Amino acid sequence: MRISLNWLKDFVDLPAEPGKLKVTLTNLGLGVESITSSDGDWILGIEVTTNRPDCLNHYGVARELATAYRLPLKKLGAVFKESATPAASEVSVEIENPDLCARYCCRIVRNIEVQPSPEWLARRLEAAGARAINNVADITNYVLLELGHPLHAFDLSTIRQHRIVVRGARSGETLRTLDGQERKLAQENLVIADAERPVALAGIMGGENSAISGGAKSVLLESAWFDPLSVRRTAKSLGMHTEASHRFERGADIEMAPVALDRAALLVKELAGGEILRGLLDVYPRRMRREKLSLRRREIVRILGAEIVWEDVERILRSLGFVVERRGTEGWGVTPPSFRLDVTREVDLIEEVARHFGYDRLPARVLPAPPRPEDDILREKELAVARRLVELGYHEIKTSSMIDAAESALFSDLSPVELENPLSQEASSLRTSVIPSMLAALKWNLDRDCEDLRFFEIGKIYWNSSGGPRERWVLSLGLAGRRRDQTVHDDARDLDVFDLKGDLAALLDVFAIKGLRFRVATTGAGSDGPAIAGTSGPFQAGEIKRVAVGLNAEFLRGEDLLGAFGQLAGSLLAAYKLRRLVWIAEIDFERLLEFSIKPKSFEPFSKFPAVQRDFSLRVPEQVGFAGITEALQQLSLPELFCFTPLELFRDGTIGPQHYSLLLRATFQSQDHTLSGEEIAAASQELLGALQPLGIRLRG
Repeated sequence: MRISLNWLKDFVDLPAEPGKLKVTLTNLGLGVESITSSDGDWILGIEVTTNRPDCLNHYGVARELATAYRLPLKKLGAVFKESATPAASEVSVEIENPDLCARYCCRIVRNIEVQPSPEWLARRLEAAGARAINNVADITNYVLLELGHPLHAFDLSTIRQHRIVVRGARSGETLRTLDGQERKLAQENLVIADAERPVALAGIMGGENSAISGGAKSVLLESAWFDPLSVRRTAKSLGMHTEASHRFERGADIEMAPVALDRAALLVKELAGGEILRGLLDVYPRRMRREKLSLRRREIVRILGAEIVWEDVERILRSLGFVVERRGTEGWGVTPPSFRLDVTREVDLIEEVARHFGYDRLPARVLPAPPRPEDDILREKELAVARRLVELGYHEIKTSSMIDAAESALFSDLSPVELENPLSQEASSLRTSVIPSMLAALKWNLDRDCEDLRFFEIGKIYWNSSGGPRERWVLSLGLAGRRRDQTVHDDARDLDVFDLKGDLAALLDVFAIKGLRFRVATTGAGSDGPAIAGTSGPFQAGEIKRVAVGLNAEFLRGEDLLGAFGQLAGSLLAAYKLRRLVWIAEIDFERLLEFSIKPKSFEPFSKFPAVQRDFSLRVPEQVGFAGITEALQQLSLPELFCFTPLELFRDGTIGPQHYSLLLRATFQSQDHTLSGEEIAAASQELLGALQPLGIRLRG
């Protein structure tokens, strides 16, 4: 924002030193980025933050400086003579969308003469970075830069039936705006229309069909208040950004509308001649009022660490436009002005006092130590999961939750949550499965020759249910590429399902999960189909539809499904144009967080020798190694240090529906060397624990 020092002096008698003003404004939170001399004037380049639209004009900056220097600020107001003809007899105003246009004011000036602006006006506009057009158009820009409220001028002769209607655009309507662009309008775009067609985009730009030309004799001046969100959406959808939209998007002052309009009407009369018709048309369906806030002295002391005298608090706030009422000895009741939409809490009032009291005048002090916060157990569990996966070589990713509903349907039967205003068809709904997001990340990297990938994401899925939209946290893992590259010592090896299974086992081992078990589900080689039939947990009722081939499996606790994993189907590999096999896992993250983290413990290494024994076992086909592991863990045999499968094979000599497994068990004691009798007894207990599963020694 470019601010003219001479222009500021129209409202407050300021010191002439620009350097002093720079320091003052910067201390007030209005950073001065530049100071330049221009034709007997000083131009200050001020950075105005988005929450302070009241300072996007000369009067707002003058108000801040008047408060800082304890100087009087000139009161606003325009005094002029009106003609006998009432304005209401010449034009009518109707607001169809009062939620988007809360106030619409207009005045009519007849018998004007459109001509170039006087030199002083053109010079001020140029100093502020605006271009002079003609006296009427320049006056609206001048008042905008002076008071901060956008205005627009219509050639009254072009307004059909002299009727103004503020409404949403109709289907198929277009408008050629003042920049010469033909705009195709949508129904959510708010427009100013006459009896037949749009004549302006509300809060953004006028149309060519009602522009002020050299032959205009009567002008309709508009001053209104438009909803910030509506202006922002329309401007964004049409790719526009104007001085008017810049202010309306941030929140204009609704009470400034008639004040700015009168100021513009006076200038038109002075610079373009003519007569101002009697009366200001002001359509204001529901008056906006600011809520009164409480300001307590003890809160000022607590937050600022200093006692500020009553008079200073009241002087600062009143000078800034606040209405202040003293409440005994406790504090004040304060009503924010209409132009300070950023002030909504007591702490905001304290900030205003601190800005003008001076942060440099506040005492330096050490704040008392806050009470020790309680541990965030859920956050600790989430970090523990992330740490374990990073230790296993995974990289965390964050992907968008918005995807195409058709793509989401490939992996889930849940009803998607459709977006009302999607950015594109590819982001038209919230995902019901995390798999598409993971596949997109894997594909993006594979297409750029990054082939050895291990990704994880903690994200949400969303779906519609009978009780309304629902959401749930899901942990997803994605793998592709090689476990190791080729070296002179080893051949290259691709990832397989056992890499993913081992990673999941290591992850679940972070938590104390009793009764955790592993279950395998297989489909025909090379065929597509559901690899896992989960019936509980977050994957219930088709929440996750798994389409995979080959070996797939799941981890359960009892009958509750904790996670499922497997290889992506060949049809999906082709559909996503993936050049490598891909392995996917999904974990019910919310259910996982219900378990406590396994406490860390240390058991000293035994000083006594270990003994290994190999057992050649005949195992029923339906018994997997997970069943053997569960049986031996329940045995709680202290001498059994560990056990490992060494060989597995199937042939006709084993017997129907059985396979051979060579199991190596390691026996060791913490306090003595095991004897042959103890090892034999432990071996018999091991075999006894396996007998209920139908496992016998071969031969």
